[in-house]
Amino acid sequence: MIRVLVADGSERIRANLLRRLADEEDITVCGTAEDGEQALQEALHLVPDIAILDAALTGLDGVQATEMLAEYAPQAGVILMSMESGSELFRRAMLAGAREVLQKPFTGDDMVAAIHRVHAFQARKRAAQSVRRPEHGGTPVTEGARRRVGRMITIVSGKGGVGKSIIATNLALVLNRPHPGSVVLVDLSLQFGDIAALLAMTPDGSIAEFAASDAALTDRHVIQQALSLGPQGLTVLAAPPSPELADYVTTAHLRSLVAELRSTFELVVADTTSQLSEITLEALENSDHIVLVTDFSVTSVKNTRLIMSVIGVLQVDPERIVVVANHRDAPLAGGMDRARIEEFLRHPVAAEIPHDATAIGGSVSSGVPVVIGGHSSPATAAFERLASALSGDGGPDSAAEPAGKKRSRRRLGFARD
Repeated sequence: MIRVLVADGSERIRANLLRRLADEEDITVCGTAEDGEQALQEALHLVPDIAILDAALTGLDGVQATEMLAEYAPQAGVILMSMESGSELFRRAMLAGAREVLQKPFTGDDMVAAIHRVHAFQARKRAAQSVRRPEHGGTPVTEGARRRVGRMITIVSGKGGVGKSIIATNLALVLNRPHPGSVVLVDLSLQFGDIAALLAMTPDGSIAEFAASDAALTDRHVIQQALSLGPQGLTVLAAPPSPELADYVTTAHLRSLVAELRSTFELVVADTTSQLSEITLEALENSDHIVLVTDFSVTSVKNTRLIMSVIGVLQVDPERIVVVANHRDAPLAGGMDRARIEEFLRHPVAAEIPHDATAIGGSVSSGVPVVIGGHSSPATAAFERLASALSGDGGPDSAAEPAGKKRSRRRLGFARD
């Protein structure tokens, strides 16, 4: 039974919420409150599983009450209700520790679904904590029990719309085939990531789960709680659910995240934005291989060369760069070809993804990547060849940061931690 505390300054709203929750067999309202201080006292006394708080509570407002509950009643997952719809409240709520924000008016079904989501998250969090505590019967996770340091592959492009995320998704699935669960796909296109949509997933969490509270710097289990299980045993770390949350993910978070994921998975595959943000640069510096995606347009190839020049400033070994040319459209007469791309970039093209509008287009529409969609497609074969080329036993030493790397970063104007 899920025990719920309801706090709202309106007696009518409290009564409406109680009537709706009374219809649920697995939910019981253990208490109510009309202001923030009363909500905190009731939570300490009743120990609810879920606290539903109005943001406009008197005394302590909803955000302040959430902060207090996070410290003194951490077992209670908080759902905040508000008439506001702005991103500022959402940011404040997430930073305070709220798990969900419901904008008034909302339906009873929306509230019940939010209760179940937050309760499931709290249960997973408790399970992770019990694993690391011997007194709870679990086995502590020691450094010796961790896997060897895994490798990292980062997918990047200099132009949007070249199929970068499609390549990242299909590549990760093929690399995961030999040992399901050995690969994690990370969406570092933080504002408008497409990985979850391309996999038809509703992720359990996102990279924002730990970034908002700096948990990545202190608690590896919080990172594990943010991961979701995708098709065929592929683990996915989704982009934040709202664009404004991207600002809370810093290079310090990413460094800690990558270190943890390398210790847990054999391979980390990171999709990035087409802009050279500090997050993208950090990922590039920490990668064993950089998959640089271009299509056959002049503008895309030109931007690819610009990215390669930036990678040179970062002192990345050119042998770590793998150029992939994607035939996003049908070949045009007089257009760029592989030889011209290689001449312009002064770098070999390692793989070509053939034009396959039916298979690729259908896979994007259905959320079933082409490599698992049962298609006998030239694109599938190309992804498999690319995965084979990248699946060698490159050691983690290549991802280590050489001396002077931070100085190179400052030359590019990025240095925020």
